[in-house]
Amino acid sequence: MSQPISLRVAAWSVGLRPEAVPPSVAAAIRLRILDLVGVMLATRAEPMAQAARRAAVAADPGAGAQILGETEEVSPMAAAFVNGVLTAVLEFDDTHIESFIHPTAPVLAAVLAELPRRRPDGAALLTAVLAGMELTCRLGLVPPVRLHTLGFHPTAVFGIFGATLALARLRGLDAATTADALGHAGSLSAGLNAAFEDGSATKMMHVGMAATGALRAVALAEAGLSGPRPVFEGRFGWFRSHVQGEPDLRLDRIGAGLGEEWAVLDIAAKVHPCAFTMMPHIEATLALRAAHGIRPADVAGILCLIGRRSFATMCEPVADKRRPATSWHGRISLQHTVAEALVRGRMDKGAYAEDALRDPQVNALADLVTYEDDPATVPTRSGGEVRITLRDGRVLAHRIEDMRGTRANPMTEADVLAKFRANAGDLMPAAALEATIAALLGLGGAADAAAVFAGIGRGVGGHVLPEPATG
Repeated sequence: MSQPISLRVAAWSVGLRPEAVPPSVAAAIRLRILDLVGVMLATRAEPMAQAARRAAVAADPGAGAQILGETEEVSPMAAAFVNGVLTAVLEFDDTHIESFIHPTAPVLAAVLAELPRRRPDGAALLTAVLAGMELTCRLGLVPPVRLHTLGFHPTAVFGIFGATLALARLRGLDAATTADALGHAGSLSAGLNAAFEDGSATKMMHVGMAATGALRAVALAEAGLSGPRPVFEGRFGWFRSHVQGEPDLRLDRIGAGLGEEWAVLDIAAKVHPCAFTMMPHIEATLALRAAHGIRPADVAGILCLIGRRSFATMCEPVADKRRPATSWHGRISLQHTVAEALVRGRMDKGAYAEDALRDPQVNALADLVTYEDDPATVPTRSGGEVRITLRDGRVLAHRIEDMRGTRANPMTEADVLAKFRANAGDLMPAAALEATIAALLGLGGAADAAAVFAGIGRGVGGHVLPEPATG
């Protein structure tokens, strides 16, 4: 009998040495962490994040960990949950292009909650995060269909496995115990796409749920409780349970070339705070607006070319997409997104605010947005096209072949730092901001990774999330 995939992955993670990680991979992971930290800080004052914090502290009181950007202690479970929510609320975290998973978020959320208890050095932290992210990406390559179409949110259902692997490595568990933890994670894996329909908040809780599930899975294994070894490939394993029928499961993609080929290099940073699928259409719209000075009153129609596999999540039902119910609902609406970009000329951390969702000009333009299948769509690339028909009869078109942030058109370190400064620059003094950047870029050489992240809390003043005003 061949060795179970979970045990093979666990053995690889346990044996992964920091010095064996290629410099390009290590640099990419540092930038992914820095990027996510900026996103998390930008999200701290969002009402959804504040509510999630209240719920987490009430459900899991205690001490021993910190939420990123705070100095007050909360329980590790509460910290992991809120850290996860902070990565997700603005839809500004990174994306693995082929699987549409957000791989850094659940891993980082769980690991940050563990730091005060373990106090690893920076190299150990980076290696654990890398192992978890690599597994998350590879799991997303197994099914031949997008899990969104089956009703599952892939970041939620796969993120718990990556977070579990990272935590197990950080705790120094052996391969057998790590495989047990992965087995437990299979029964804690969850995340429905139901919130995609009405814009409700649950979807933004998914990363936090995955991170807390990972803490529980590792604790069960560490206590000596066995988990199913064939959790991935078994008759009743994750994939055959969740992807029904006789699918062509590519299970070999989980373990093939581990340590030699790196799926994490196909993770793309986000330029705009929305689903990655729509970002080429934002870029194309902004390019046309800048080149031709297009005003909303000039527009007779807008056609977007987007891959058919995104119709159900980004474009339909049309009436709902034209009038998103909530801010995050807008972040998965092609019609609203293109309209807001054309009216306002930017899509930064302030996009998708309530006034934009209800702006008559934006709404009127959203009614003019139509979509067709983009024949150039391929799973490993991110492109799209926008064609704007003006009232004078002209048709202006712009195509993005490879979106900024992808492997074919990467964001530079300077680009990522500019995004970080835009996200966090109004939250701390300039000196503290630059010190935070330097500490995160130098994370691999830090003697105490916990101190690096605790310093971020001191940098933003050590304040907990403010309570909403009551009247």
